[in-house]
Amino acid sequence: MDIQTSNNDRHQKAKILTGAVVVTFGMFYLLEKAHLNIPGWIVSWKSILLVAGLITLYKHRFQSMSGFIMLGIGSVFMINEFKPHFIDSNLILPIVVILIGLSILGKSLNIFGMNKKNQYIFDDGVDQSSEDFINSTTIFGGIKKSIVSKNFLGANFETKFGGTEINLTQADIQQPVVISSSTVFGGLKIIVPSNWEVKSEISAMFGSVEDKRAPISDVSRDPNKILILKGTCAFGGVEIISYV
Repeated sequence: MDIQTSNNDRHQKAKILTGAVVVTFGMFYLLEKAHLNIPGWIVSWKSILLVAGLITLYKHRFQSMSGFIMLGIGSVFMINEFKPHFIDSNLILPIVVILIGLSILGKSLNIFGMNKKNQYIFDDGVDQSSEDFINSTTIFGGIKKSIVSKNFLGANFETKFGGTEINLTQADIQQPVVISSSTVFGGLKIIVPSNWEVKSEISAMFGSVEDKRAPISDVSRDPNKILILKGTCAFGGVEIISYV
């Protein structure tokens, strides 16, 4: 089994797990609304953050700092849920800041060996790229990329507490391509040619994926131009638009 197949299999399992968790959470939430004795912590945002962190870590082979951050924040608040004042609430914000700092250091020093080609930390960037495949990480900043490759093969974007915009109107694809993204407390905007078909397989947890393109007839779409979106969106948004 090659790396790509293994990653796709792991992503598929993560999606199934996410769906199962959402259904389970919904069932407990329904039981609580039916006035049954359901512990409040089960349907709390703290539990959701813990589960989202675990799923993110599993999906990325425990090499995702965003997963560790969600797990850490959820754990701190969950501990205080069962043992009030066990952790001084005044320390929570500094702990969050430290976790974010560790995430920045991890990406900057390539601790996990992710080999990201482009990183934007506390910065805004505008870039025109002719690369066929794009790797980019944005933390506490915003970037805009205009892709001009005529044989675009896909991209991998990580956006945390910031925004990423990718413009594909000047790009071309010769086969179905995949854009993988991890959006946490941020936004991702993808601008595509109007004749491309876009298939979204992004798992959203307390986030949204919106296709804001104007409706056009299927006849106008090119069957060879298919863009597949994969990944996760937590506490953020993914927006798909086109200029007609």
